Amino acid sequence: MTQRQENIFRFVLLLNVIFIPALLVGYQAAIQPALHGVGPIDIQAAIAESGGFKPGNIQAQVGQKITLRFNSTDLPHGIAIGPGVGVDIGPVIPGKIKEVTLTFDRPGRYTYYCNTWCSPNHWRMRGVIEVTDPAIPAPVVESDPVIAALLAEGVNIDAVHEQPTAGGHGHQDEAITISAQRGASLVNILTLPPEARDENWRRSHTPAQAVALLAASNPTAADADLRDVAAYLWTAETSPEALAQASVIYAKNCLACHGATGGGDGFMAAQTAAKPVAFADVRHMLEMRPDVLYAKIRRGGMGTDMPNWGTIFTPDETWALVDYLWTLAFNPK
Repeated sequence: MTQRQENIFRFVLLLNVIFIPALLVGYQAAIQPALHGVGPIDIQAAIAESGGFKPGNIQAQVGQKITLRFNSTDLPHGIAIGPGVGVDIGPVIPGKIKEVTLTFDRPGRYTYYCNTWCSPNHWRMRGVIEVTDPAIPAPVVESDPVIAALLAEGVNIDAVHEQPTAGGHGHQDEAITISAQRGASLVNILTLPPEARDENWRRSHTPAQAVALLAASNPTAADADLRDVAAYLWTAETSPEALAQASVIYAKNCLACHGATGGGDGFMAAQTAAKPVAFADVRHMLEMRPDVLYAKIRRGGMGTDMPNWGTIFTPDETWALVDYLWTLAFNPK
C-alpha cells in the first residue's frame, strides 16, 4: 500500500469511526429536537382530590420546542409555569383549551401548577417538566445558599415564635402601630449604626435587633421613633416594580390562607393544619428575620399546609415576596 493510499484509508476510517457518529449525535441532540419538537401534549387539570394534573411528568430536551395544551375536567384552574419561565396563561375553563409552546435553554426541573385556589388540597396541583441536555451530564442539584447558611448557623426554620415584646422596648400588652413613612422623615435625624444601613446585615437580622442597635446609638429617642425607622429600613430599598410583581404572586398563591391584607384570615385559613401566620401582626414581624421568611417560602413549613415554593419561584421572586410581606405590617405608604 502506498503512502497516499494509506492516508486515504486512515481518513475514511476516521470519518466512519469519529466524524459521522459525532454528526449523528449532534443532529439527534440538538438539530432534530429543535426542528421537530414535542407535542402537542394534552394535560388534563382536575382538583387534587380527583388526581390533579394528568400527565404529571413530562420529558423534554434543551432547545426543543414543547407544546402543552391544558384543559379542565371540573372547574376553572389558573395555569402558570416556573421558576423563571414567566408563563401564566390564566384560567382554563372546562370545555376550553389553552395552549403554550416553550423552548428551554437550560436543563432543570420546571413546574406547571394551578394558581387559582380550587380545593383544600390545591397546593398539590403541580406537574413537573424534566428538561435534560444530552450533551452534558445530569446537572448537579445545588443547595440554596441562604437555607444552607441558616442550617450552618443552627437556626430552626420551623421554630414557633411566641408572642414577642415590642422589639425589646415597651410593654407586651402595649398597642403598637408602625409607619415606615414616618420613619423616612426620621432616618436622617437619628444616628444610624453601620449595620442598619447594610442590606446583608438586615437580611440576617430582625427589625427588633435593629431597634436595639438604634436605641444604643440614640438613647433619648422614643421607642416609637426607633421602630418607625427600622420599618423604613426594612421597606425602603425595594423597587415599586418588584413590589407590584410580588403583590400579584401573593394574591394568587398566598392570599387564600394568609388573607388579603396579611391578617392570617384567608378564606382557607380555617382548613389548614396550623393557623396561617399573620404578616400584618407587627409584633410577629418585628421578630422575624428576612432570610428565615425566604427559607420558609422556598422550603415550605413543616407541620403545616405551607407547601414549598422553591420549585416555582426564582430566588429573586422569593426575595421580592419577602419584601412585600414587610409592607403588610409596616405600612410604608
